[in-house]
Amino acid sequence: MIFIIPIVIVAGILAWALRPEKRPTRARTVAIMTTVIPPAIVAIVAVVFQLLHNAAGKTWVSDISNTCFIVGLGLIGAAILASAGFAFTRKGEIAKGVGFGICIAVIVSVVEFGLVEWLGGV
Repeated sequence: MIFIIPIVIVAGILAWALRPEKRPTRARTVAIMTTVIPPAIVAIVAVVFQLLHNAAGKTWVSDISNTCFIVGLGLIGAAILASAGFAFTRKGEIAKGVGFGICIAVIVSVVEFGLVEWLGGV
């Protein structure tokens, strides 16, 4: 738990630094959405499977929920590599959009982790 608080603080600071302007470009908006939506869907699936696991009377964290969490972390890792690629090819607006999306995805993953562990009774 001691590592989660600094991760959320760093993600919040980076999200504030990379926040879109009043009128973000279409490319930046698309980059944010394509970075945030897949980890959010995986997080929702993990929580739903954990709720189904709990409804069956089992009191531990589901293997499917753990797998979904790991897949979400993999998606965040792929987004980091994509952001580095866009920065390397000098596509600054897209790289900033992906970076902002990564910050939001990290916060979603931290919330997912806490919720699944809480539902699992850990």
